[in-house]
Amino acid sequence: MAAAVAIGSAVYSLLIYLPAAEKNQKERDENSPSYKILDHLAPTVFASLLVLVGTGIYFLLVNYTSQTGLKPGYYNLFGIKMIFVAGAFFISMYLAFSLRVQISDLDLNPKNKVLVPETLKKMIGLSRMTLVLMTIALFLGIWLARF
Repeated sequence: MAAAVAIGSAVYSLLIYLPAAEKNQKERDENSPSYKILDHLAPTVFASLLVLVGTGIYFLLVNYTSQTGLKPGYYNLFGIKMIFVAGAFFISMYLAFSLRVQISDLDLNPKNKVLVPETLKKMIGLSRMTLVLMTIALFLGIWLARF
């Protein structure tokens, strides 16, 4: 469920909503649709990835004894999947707790208003990268289920 929420919300926000909402938009600012959607998307994806990592660790701990008869190559593929998950997790953490905060506290730091368009551009690019990493990790997880 966490992977479905993270990937589904990112696909809708980045590939469907943003292009339609910004069709006639000239510049991005703190009142633009891109900021509004990214303000909700970043913590949602981070929370989903946190749940995904937590349940993955729980699954490994509970099913440790049943993992002795796995096919060769399982742990190699699992390690590659964890690289993608960790990348998505840390990029999502950076989006939710660093970049998003630069814009959300403009009333406290008015000098950051100049950084808004560049920060939103960076947030959109990193959100797309997170979407790609999550999608690859999801397909690697499906492939691991074959073992």
